[in-house]
Amino acid sequence: MSENIVKNEDGYVWILDEKVFVKDPIGKGIPPVLNPHDGVKLIVNGIETKHLVMVSEKDTIGVEAVHEEKEMEIDIEISSDNLKAYMTFKPRHTIKRTLKDSYPINKLDISVHEEEIYKKCDVNEIFNIINEQGIVYGVKEELIREICEKNKKGKFLIAEGKQPIDATDDNLECLLNITDKKDINENENIDYKNLITYVSVKPGDKIARLIRGFSGEEGMSVLGTPIKPKEARRIIVESNKNIQFDEETNLIIAKKHGTPERKENGHVITFDIREKLHLNEVSLKTGNINFKGDVDVMGSVHEDMKVIATNNIVILGDVSFSKLYSGNEMVVKGNVVSSKLVSGDTSIALKSPAIEVQRIILEIEKLISNIKNISRNELEFYNITSFPDTIFYLLNTKNRSLACTIYDVIRNLRKGNYDIDDIRLYKLLEKSKCFLGNYGEITDLEYIYDVIESIKNTFFVEDKRKITGNITLMGVLNSEIQSYGNVIISGNTCFNTKIYASGKVSILGNLRGGNVESEKSVEINKVGINMGSKTFIRVPDKGFIKMRIVYPDTTIMIGRHSYKFISHQTNIYARVVKNKLIFK
Repeated sequence: MSENIVKNEDGYVWILDEKVFVKDPIGKGIPPVLNPHDGVKLIVNGIETKHLVMVSEKDTIGVEAVHEEKEMEIDIEISSDNLKAYMTFKPRHTIKRTLKDSYPINKLDISVHEEEIYKKCDVNEIFNIINEQGIVYGVKEELIREICEKNKKGKFLIAEGKQPIDATDDNLECLLNITDKKDINENENIDYKNLITYVSVKPGDKIARLIRGFSGEEGMSVLGTPIKPKEARRIIVESNKNIQFDEETNLIIAKKHGTPERKENGHVITFDIREKLHLNEVSLKTGNINFKGDVDVMGSVHEDMKVIATNNIVILGDVSFSKLYSGNEMVVKGNVVSSKLVSGDTSIALKSPAIEVQRIILEIEKLISNIKNISRNELEFYNITSFPDTIFYLLNTKNRSLACTIYDVIRNLRKGNYDIDDIRLYKLLEKSKCFLGNYGEITDLEYIYDVIESIKNTFFVEDKRKITGNITLMGVLNSEIQSYGNVIISGNTCFNTKIYASGKVSILGNLRGGNVESEKSVEINKVGINMGSKTFIRVPDKGFIKMRIVYPDTTIMIGRHSYKFISHQTNIYARVVKNKLIFK
């Protein structure tokens, strides 16, 4: 017996030359289906369908590719900081489509070939859109024209604002001459005594310079709104009795001796100047001392050390094998052993431009005095009718030295070892020109007073500091003492020491050996010893020497008169009267 075998086969559909062909299924095969994609128009039996549909050989099927017109697409994006604007751009174009041929298949996804045909866009239209978004600054016009010309699509940076430049902080530059002596070659000899520097200043010294920071620069957003820069720290420098702040040069200048100490209160900065240096001792720990001001030492000055102070020195301990130099007074409460002490040294204390400038001020003050005292008869006799004529007359007669002094001072300041810069020297010359030929500038006394005040402010000229130069000691041995003023030794012993004083010498204890010279007088309790000790004492003609007890081998000299004691004597009051040396 034979059976009929039924064959099952799926149906097929395909496209060729934009026509649809269908083959029905066999038996229980799956019918073919068409699935139209975007850009495809599918009509089955006169009805357009946009979804998947079954088809058969009986159906009338039409399919065509649909062309599409696309409008220009522009999207403007502005960054959060408003400094940049971006444009995403798609130009106006036509999408031309053609159907793709396919192989026979049960489910056919109808697809197409696409070709974009771009149309040239109007650049003014784009500019209008950008302007409508409020973008007015930093627009890249050339780039936008190129985008339109070449129909570029993509995302472009079309405008860029101006970034603000932030301000920078003010700063103070230290101008003090601080030498770093720590980096020393191991092969070099190390001077441990001078490793430490004590910073000190004198009137006119430049302490610091204010360096103004950049004030910043305003930016601009793409929307045309200003962008403020970040603010920075601004410093205000206040002048006071210690320092002057020069607004023109931004220099902070000391007005007195001492150690500058910076003070800050918010944005306000000023300086105190400490006029005294306090030390526990002077040794290798401290190094040698060179200080503009007073130096107080609670302990001793150790061997082979040096202390230099422009004003007073006070030592509560001993001084051994060392050197002390003070610009003014000196006091040592302990003993001085094998040391050199010099007080009232003006080259230490007053080596500043103010001392030279003071000479000009004194001469100007003489001119003022002569102006006030000139008589009417004198003015009429010399036919002087104006104030400038008066100045001219006096500068050529009674005050001829003023011009010479100005020239001499300026020359000295330029060539000498003075701490002065060209700016202050130029200011001095400018203020002094009125006395060197520009007499017409001097209209009255007030003008001259202003000149003096200006010079004083520039060079910090104060009333001349009184220098006594006195040295007061407890005891001294094998040393050298030089004093601008008086020397007072209040302890029991002064042994084998050389003393010179511009003032008086008073030794309340015993003097044994050495030389004592005074420009005024010498008073000593006891000179020498019973066995004799070679001692020399000298004063000028108008001076005198008093000794309560004097032993042999003591020589005194008053002016040209000298006398050597060969025996013990008491209550000696030696002086020259009528060209004779007397002792009572």
